[in-house]
Amino acid sequence: MDVLSLKKANCKNCHKCIRACPVKSIRFVDNQAKIITQECILCGRCVVTCPQNAKRVRNDLTEVMGAIGSGKRVIASVAPSFIAHFPVAGIEEFETYLKQLGFFAARETAQGAYIVKSEYEKMIKEKKQDVIISSCCHTVVTLIQKYHPMAISAIAPVLSPMMTHAKMIKEEYPDAYVVFISPCISKKDEMCKVPGVVDCVLTFDEMEQWLQKKEIVLEKHSVQEEEGRVSRFFPRTGGIIDCMYTQGTNYKYLTVDGIENCMEAIKEIENGGLKGYFIEMSACEGSCINGPSTKAYRENILGSRVRVNDYAKPKENIRADFDLPSVKFNLSRQIPSEFVVEQEPPQSAIIEILAKMGKTKPEDELNCGTCGYPTCREKAKAVYKGKADITMCLPYMKERAESFSDNVFNVSPNAIFVLDDKLCILQMNNAACHLFNIGNEKAVKGSMIVELLDPTDFEQVLESGNDIIDKKMYLAEYDKYVELSVVLDSEHHSLFGIMKDITQEHRRNEKYKERRAKTIDITDKVVEKQMRIVQEIASLLGETTAETKIALTSIKSTVLSEDE
Repeated sequence: MDVLSLKKANCKNCHKCIRACPVKSIRFVDNQAKIITQECILCGRCVVTCPQNAKRVRNDLTEVMGAIGSGKRVIASVAPSFIAHFPVAGIEEFETYLKQLGFFAARETAQGAYIVKSEYEKMIKEKKQDVIISSCCHTVVTLIQKYHPMAISAIAPVLSPMMTHAKMIKEEYPDAYVVFISPCISKKDEMCKVPGVVDCVLTFDEMEQWLQKKEIVLEKHSVQEEEGRVSRFFPRTGGIIDCMYTQGTNYKYLTVDGIENCMEAIKEIENGGLKGYFIEMSACEGSCINGPSTKAYRENILGSRVRVNDYAKPKENIRADFDLPSVKFNLSRQIPSEFVVEQEPPQSAIIEILAKMGKTKPEDELNCGTCGYPTCREKAKAVYKGKADITMCLPYMKERAESFSDNVFNVSPNAIFVLDDKLCILQMNNAACHLFNIGNEKAVKGSMIVELLDPTDFEQVLESGNDIIDKKMYLAEYDKYVELSVVLDSEHHSLFGIMKDITQEHRRNEKYKERRAKTIDITDKVVEKQMRIVQEIASLLGETTAETKIALTSIKSTVLSEDE
C-alpha cells in the first residue's frame, strides 16, 4: 500500500495541495487531486495543507500491535524530536508509557545520530568528496534521486540515523522487532527501500492515536535536568553541524532547510558550485521538529526548539555526547537514481493550450498561481501531461463567468438596471435603454434613478430590506405598463431593478375586456327581444285558444240539441 493516498469523498476541488507540492506530483482528474506515487518525494505538505483532510497517510498501528500480540520483542527507536512533540521529561519517562502499550524497551535514535555524525567527520577528515550533503533526510535524498540525479554523488553515502540505530538495536537483540517512532512520513518509504533493518515506522500522530485508544494520558513535564547529549540537537535546523567538530577541517558548513531552498542549493551543486562545503539539508523548515507529523505545524515551533535545546545541552559550555563503542556493521549505502523522466511538450502545444485558456498574448499570462502552478506556461505543460485541467485557471473561469453573465444581462428581453445604495445608476442593459427611450447606457450611468422613475419603491426596499416582486404599475411618462421587481443585495450595497414590459399584454387584456362587455351587451339585448317575441306569441296563442273553445262548445251544444 502506498504511503500516501486520497480520500476521494473529501477532495473538494480546491487545488491547495497542488500549490503546496514543490515537485507538482499531483494529478487533477475528475475534479479530484491524485498523488502520483512515482513522482512524489513524501514531504507531507499536501497532508498538512489539505483543508478537507483528504490525504491519507498509511496507518501501520495494526502491524505493531500484531507484533506485540504475537510475543515479539518490540523495541522502539524514538526520533530525537520526540521531546518537542510529547510533554515528557525525557526518554526514560517516554519508555514507561511505551511499555504500557506492550513495548519491550525504547531507545533514542540520537544514538544512531551520534554514529552518523562521527562518520561525517571521518569523511571530512579524509576529504572523500568535494561537496557533502547530509543523508539524514529521506525526502531530500528522494528529491535528488528523482529530480537531480547529477547531484547523487554529493550525498554522503552513509546510512541515516534511523537505519544505523535499528542495526545497533539488532546487534544487541538479534530477534528484535524495531519500530521507528517518527515526525516524518517519508521514513515509511525509507524502511521499504532498505528492507530487513527497520520493521515498522509509526508517526507521532499514530502514537497519539494509540495512546488515546488505550486512554493513556501523558502528564506534562519540563525537560529533565541532566548532562545532555549534543547529538540530540539533530532534529532542529543546524543541529547536525552543531554536534560536529568543525574547527580546522578546511570545510565550510552550510545549513539549508525548506524544500525550495534545498532545490536551489542542489542546482548550485549541479552547476559546480559549493565545493568544499558540508551541507546539512532538511526538507522541513525548522527541520524535524517541524515535520508533517508534529505539533509544530499546529502550534509554536519556538517552543519545540527550546525543548530540544534544553534536552540536548541544558548546561553551558558542556559538549557531552553519547559514549558508544564503534559499530561492527557497514555504515555505507548505495543511492541509485530514480530519475523521473517527463516529456517536454512542443511549443505549438503550449500555445494552443494557452489559447484555450484565453491567453493569446503575453499580457494575458497573469501567473497568479491560483491553479497551483507558478506560471501559466507551467500550467499549460501540466495540462499537456494530463496532470491538470484548463478549468483550474481562476482568471479563465472568472472571465467565462463574467462573459456569460454579461451575455445574459444584455440579451435579456426584460429591462435590468443596477443601483447603488444612493440610488445612482451603476449599470443598465439594452432593454432598459429601449424602455426609457435612452440611446445607450453611458447617457445615464452615474445619474439618479429619480431622473427616470419615481424612486419610492427603491427607497422602500432599502429601508425595509424586503424585496418587491412583480408589482404591476403604469409609467405614464413612457406610456408603458410594467411588472417591477426590486431586489436588495446587502452584501454589495446595491439594488437590482427588473422591469418586464407588459404593455402589449395589458392592451390585449383591455381590448378583450372591451369586446367582452360589448358581447354581453348584445347578448342582453337579444335575450330581451326574444323574451318580448315569446310573450307576444303567447298572448296571440291565448286569444286563439279562447275563440276555439267557444266555437267548439257552440258546435257541441248544437249537436246535442239535435239529438233531443
